[in-house]
Amino acid sequence: MKIYEYTNKGSREINQDFVIHSVISSNTAIMVVADGMGGYSFGEIASQVISESIVEFVRMNISNYSPTELLKESIIYANDCLMLKRLSLGVKSIGAVVSVLLTIKNDAYFTWLGDSRLYLYRDGIEVYRTQDHSVINELSKIKSLMSSDLDRYSSVVTRSIMGDDRLRKAEVSHVSVQQGDIFVLCTDGFHKELAMSNATEYNDSHKDILDLKSANISDNYSFIKFEV
Repeated sequence: MKIYEYTNKGSREINQDFVIHSVISSNTAIMVVADGMGGYSFGEIASQVISESIVEFVRMNISNYSPTELLKESIIYANDCLMLKRLSLGVKSIGAVVSVLLTIKNDAYFTWLGDSRLYLYRDGIEVYRTQDHSVINELSKIKSLMSSDLDRYSSVVTRSIMGDDRLRKAEVSHVSVQQGDIFVLCTDGFHKELAMSNATEYNDSHKDILDLKSANISDNYSFIKFEV
């Protein structure tokens, strides 16, 4: 397996995205992409605390839970860790959205909260993507969207981790992995402003090319590519 990470602050002053992965064994890895929520203070701290907490919990408990329960419990643990950080900072609101992938042998388990996404590409074709937990996505199920809806609700999410008691139980999905599959976890700044080929075709030699795009990207943009 091959894992690549990329993050860039774009034209923003602060990068509130955080990406992290950990290879637990030759056939097991955990990957997390988080995006600090705009409108709240310390978004960069929230995304880091959440990401590192998830990885920490999974590494410590890989043998103690089923993969599905492991991811669910890791989200609860991350929320608890963020609550402690929020209280220590003395702020009312702090939070981030997140996408998480756990691979074990030929199985992939994933969860997400908010509009950070996970994509699966097989034989060069997109065969799956997560559905955003967003107001726009919910509205689209019941009405035809107008431009005013997009302007008003484009960045409003319905699920996130905020270090409080409003956390909704994470849903975990599973897919069987095939040789050559490519998973991409990415923040909304990436999937809204850049072609996905920038991630699916990425290797370390492409970093400078992506860096050059930063001046024209209005948001932080980050991803993890996992290639089986």
